[in-house]
Amino acid sequence: MPLFKQAPGLLLLLSFALTIMSAWTPISIDWAQGGLMWLAGSILFFSLALKQKKIILTIAFFAMLSWVVAWITGETSDVVKALTANQLMIVMLIGVQFLQLVALPPSEKAEPLPRGFKAFVRTYFGVHFFGAIINLSAVLLVADRLVKEAQLSMNQQKLLTRAFTSGAHWSPFFAAFAASLVFTPDASLPIVMAVGMSMASIALVVTLYEIKVDKSESIDGFVGYPMHFQALWLPVVLVLLVAVMHTLFPAISVLILIAICSLGLSVFVLLWRKGAGAATSDFIGHTMNKLPQMKNELLLFLVAGIFGSGLAAALDGLSIAIPFQHFDGIAASVILLLIFVLAIVGVHPVISIAVIGHWIMTIEPNQTLLAIMFLMGWAIGVSASPISGINLALHGRYGVSGQQIFKWNISYALKVYACDCVILLITAHLLGV
Repeated sequence: MPLFKQAPGLLLLLSFALTIMSAWTPISIDWAQGGLMWLAGSILFFSLALKQKKIILTIAFFAMLSWVVAWITGETSDVVKALTANQLMIVMLIGVQFLQLVALPPSEKAEPLPRGFKAFVRTYFGVHFFGAIINLSAVLLVADRLVKEAQLSMNQQKLLTRAFTSGAHWSPFFAAFAASLVFTPDASLPIVMAVGMSMASIALVVTLYEIKVDKSESIDGFVGYPMHFQALWLPVVLVLLVAVMHTLFPAISVLILIAICSLGLSVFVLLWRKGAGAATSDFIGHTMNKLPQMKNELLLFLVAGIFGSGLAAALDGLSIAIPFQHFDGIAASVILLLIFVLAIVGVHPVISIAVIGHWIMTIEPNQTLLAIMFLMGWAIGVSASPISGINLALHGRYGVSGQQIFKWNISYALKVYACDCVILLITAHLLGV
């Protein structure tokens, strides 16, 4: 493989190592960490699909425009920091990427695919929990197996989208969690995850209700994936490991702890299963070949960091304040609706979180409530948006219609949004805000 193709993976791993090192030492080398990340992103940009290039360039244009406004108004003090605004988020995603080495379940080619309502529930839980740890890889693994039997059915598409996206409500290994914690480092993780798991449960109930009442496709004929739940040990171990590390090292960013635990556990399991030689080969191969595959997320988060901080600086320079002084359940519900609507029209939640996060911090909101709202916005936004990562993957890989995805998921997303508002009001009351 040419060095040019190998370079991005090596650059990402080196940036990862420098970021982890700086978190545990007084040495600050932000310029090096961010520079390596941007260099990798610049190389990978040329391998993006045309549609993704257009999205990145559009966001980059508005990012530059926002910083021009900030420069005109004299608010450019954070322009250098903007280049590393989402550094910790990307580092966490790199760490989680290595979980694919040990977390993917076997495809079970010889095993017949289960059918019926129970198969739907088991497949839903499997996609949800595997997706919560290894992200989109879990969805593609299941979908690749299902599509060998027949074109993905309506209920299969609903399951893949909703089981995966609802994990954004609570999973600390989701990009959503990382994006939220950038602005809410003092949020109570037990409360955020407890509320998130409740919302994920509600999302399942809403899905089951819709499946039951929709007579256009019988659930009895549903074809699922042969999940073996003894393989779900990894999510449990990782969550416990991060919780212990957070207790022992409360001053270290949770994103850094997730990255360390993900990479450390992956290396440990690899060594235990395969020995030093094979483990080293797999690790190097993953770094060279798999890390560059996160190019879409990498570039999106890099430009989103510049856009979010640039727009915040422009708003400060223009003296445009957030239109309320207190962040309570009602305000959270209104902002959540805004994130949802923007996602439907094509603005990825990571952009909305970056912009709103910078803007809303001026009123010192309750960070726990803010984190919960951000996670809700990501979960419902990406479920219905035709250009979200999961729905683009289903469209490009399996020929699923973006129009059908929107049609099937918009009513689900609206129902979950209504439930989100109730939960936000209750949570705000219990938090005393």
